[in-house]
Amino acid sequence: MSPQPRPEEDDVVDGVRRRLRVHRRWQRDGEPSLARQFARVGVLGWLIVVPTLGGILIGRTLDARFGSGIFFSGAWLLAGLCLGCWSGWRWMRQA
Repeated sequence: MSPQPRPEEDDVVDGVRRRLRVHRRWQRDGEPSLARQFARVGVLGWLIVVPTLGGILIGRTLDARFGSGIFFSGAWLLAGLCLGCWSGWRWMRQA
């Protein structure tokens, strides 16, 4: 019977497999064009900006409704920014 792999080993193996998959795709497709690289940066920017603006919109609406200054705006801005950064991070890890 073989021993069970530790969780750290699973993470290492997954990382190696991901890097191998990226390397094979690079060998097959070559270096991406400058336009494609700019498009990736643009998509990443929108992934962060849209949830942030949505959070500001929700926060401003709640502040106007309850007359609370910028209390809700700040909280929803932070929530939108966190959501945008998280979605951008996930998108970059998949690419």
